[in-house]
Amino acid sequence: MLAASIQKRGSRNIFSRQLKAVIAVSTFFVGYVTISPSLFYTDEYVSEDASFYARELRNKHKKHHKHDLKKRHKKRIKHKEQSTHKEHKKNFGGVSVDDNLLAKAEFESNNAIALISFGESAAESTLLERCVLSIRRRGQFDGHVVVITDAPEERYDGVFDENVIVLKANEDDILYDYFQAPSMKYKRFKTLLIKYINSVPELDSIDWLYYMDIDMMLGAPFMDMILELRTKYDIDSAHDADSALYFFKDLHAEEFALNGGFMIINRHSSGLCLDVWREEIERHQRASFDQTSINAVIANKESNHCSLEAMEVENYVTFPKDDKALTKARLWHHHSPLIHIFNTWFASKESPEVMEEYVADVLRLSEEEKEEHKFGKSVITPSHEKWTGSNEVNDK
Repeated sequence: MLAASIQKRGSRNIFSRQLKAVIAVSTFFVGYVTISPSLFYTDEYVSEDASFYARELRNKHKKHHKHDLKKRHKKRIKHKEQSTHKEHKKNFGGVSVDDNLLAKAEFESNNAIALISFGESAAESTLLERCVLSIRRRGQFDGHVVVITDAPEERYDGVFDENVIVLKANEDDILYDYFQAPSMKYKRFKTLLIKYINSVPELDSIDWLYYMDIDMMLGAPFMDMILELRTKYDIDSAHDADSALYFFKDLHAEEFALNGGFMIINRHSSGLCLDVWREEIERHQRASFDQTSINAVIANKESNHCSLEAMEVENYVTFPKDDKALTKARLWHHHSPLIHIFNTWFASKESPEVMEEYVADVLRLSEEEKEEHKFGKSVITPSHEKWTGSNEVNDK
C-alpha cells in the first residue's frame, strides 16, 4: 500500500516537471516569434540578420566599455588629485602647498632666531654648526639666524649660508670679572639681543626674535610650532599691551621655574623686560643660574611692569637623558620641535655611539657627513677624555 502511494506520487512529480518544461519552451518560442520574425526567414536571411544583430551588440558593448574606461580613468585621476591635496593639507597645516610657501616666506621675512656662542669650548666644538644645521633641515626655517659670539672672526668665516649673520660681541658688554660664575657674563647677552639686532640694517624687518641655547636642536618645522604657541597663548595680543617674554616651564626644578634655554621676544615691546632682567642678573653677582634673576623679575612684576610668562612643555620640548630615550626617538624618526641635550651631567650619561646615531637622524646627515663624525658626543667638549662634568657653554 505504501509502495503504491510512493509510486503514484513519483508519477505526479514527473508529469508536473514535464508540464512546466513544455510551458516554459512554449513561452520562450512565442516570445521570440513576436520579437524576431526573422526566425521564419530563409537560412540566408537568418544568417545576415544574426550577423547584423551581433555586430550592433558588439559595437554597443565597445562603446559602453570605452565610455566606462574613460569614466574610470577620470575618476582615478580625480581621486589621486584629491588624495594629493589632502596629503598636502595634512603636511602643511591645512593649507595648500602654494599658500604654505607664501606663509613661510612671510613668516621668515619678520621672524629670526638668535643664538649666543661664547668661550673657548664653544669655539672649539661644533655645537653652533649642529644647532644651525637642525634649524635649516628639520626646522625647515630658511630665515635669518643671528649669532653673537666672542670667537675670532675667522672661526665661522664661510661656515654658514648668507642668512646666518655672525656678530662679534663688543668688549664693553663682556663683564669679565664681575660674576662669580663665569657663564653668567655670557648669559647676560640674552638681555642684549635687541640691541645687537638694531645694529644690523638688514634686520629692520624683523618683529619677532626667538632665542635658543646652542645645545638645542630643532626636530620639527619651526614655523608650525611658533604659530601654534603664539595662537595658544595669545602672544601677539599680549605684546601689544605689555612688555613680556615667554619661556617654557623648567621641568627639572623642584619648584615653579622658567627655563632660559628658549625665549620668545617681541622686538618692539620686550625691551623693557630685557632691561629689567639684565639689572637683576647684575644684581645677583653670585648666582650660578639665570633662573635666580628670572625669579626676581617675576617677584617684582607689579613694580617693574614686566611680565615673564610660562608656556607648558607638553610635546614641544624633549630632554633626552639616556641611551634608551635617544634610541627610541631615532628608531621612530619622531622628534619634538625642540630637543634640548644638556651639555653637562646629563650628556655625560650617554654613550658616544648612541648619541652620534641619534644626532645623525635629527640632522638627516648623509652617509658622507656621518663619516666625518662632527656632530656626535664629541661636540660637548673638544675631547671626551677631558670631560669633568661642567662646561662654560650654556651650562645648566
